[in-house]
Amino acid sequence: MLDILKKIYPQKKNQAVDSILRTHEKEWFVVSNFIYFAIIKIQKLFESDKSKKTTRQKEYKKSIMKWHFLLPDGIALQLFYNILSKKYSLPTAQLPNLNGTDFVPYFLDEIKKRYWSQKICLYLYWTKPDIIWETKKAFEFKWFNVIYTQDWYSELDRDKVEKQKSKYQDTLDILLVARSTPDNPIQELRTMKNRSKIKNNSFFVFNVWWLFDFLASEVQDKTVKKFTQKRAPKIVRKIKLERLWRVITDPKRNYQKVKNSFSVFPYIFKYLLLKKD
Repeated sequence: MLDILKKIYPQKKNQAVDSILRTHEKEWFVVSNFIYFAIIKIQKLFESDKSKKTTRQKEYKKSIMKWHFLLPDGIALQLFYNILSKKYSLPTAQLPNLNGTDFVPYFLDEIKKRYWSQKICLYLYWTKPDIIWETKKAFEFKWFNVIYTQDWYSELDRDKVEKQKSKYQDTLDILLVARSTPDNPIQELRTMKNRSKIKNNSFFVFNVWWLFDFLASEVQDKTVKKFTQKRAPKIVRKIKLERLWRVITDPKRNYQKVKNSFSVFPYIFKYLLLKKD
């Protein structure tokens, strides 16, 4: 458990932007994953007995520990981390919420200010065709250069990606991968298998979970809206009740996620009150 907690990035979003840019400058590529409490439970990340874990669960943990950044997502993880921070001498008692839906647009806006939009090339991969098309339009509306898109019905065509990339010189190339569920974290596992290609192409990679769904949810197309969900109102997000809002407005999609997030309380009891290491 402690290895996961120490891997989680503990600083605020402006510092996270600087850290990601520095890492890319040093290593010529960088991969960022996001973690929230439901996936900790489902993928048994705190389970020390490997015999109780599936091969996929072992591989998932290996993948998120291998890459550069593990960014915290959600109030449940913040609560767990903050309560246990003193016991385990963690870097902070106030873990930020760097969820992909908010942080990735923030990251893109920040580097656009520093490098101008012409220097940024976006690659979007892995969601339904209609959703990825509307996501592309959402980014282009903000003057981002989306040079490659591919839906989830086929493996990433690396030759096409590299061919498209070769048309541009001296750019920041950012690959956003948006295809995972807590039960089946495909994007993290596939990213690990493609390490050499990511490095050779100097990519910034963000495994962003549901970002594309939220960006596409603003369109009027009823077909697209059926597969997406809008963000909670800003006031709801500000008081940290977005997950509750989601389960109320779309219980079929969100009930299990919220239920797993509430499992944080038995974990707090186990690691703090029972003093389990």
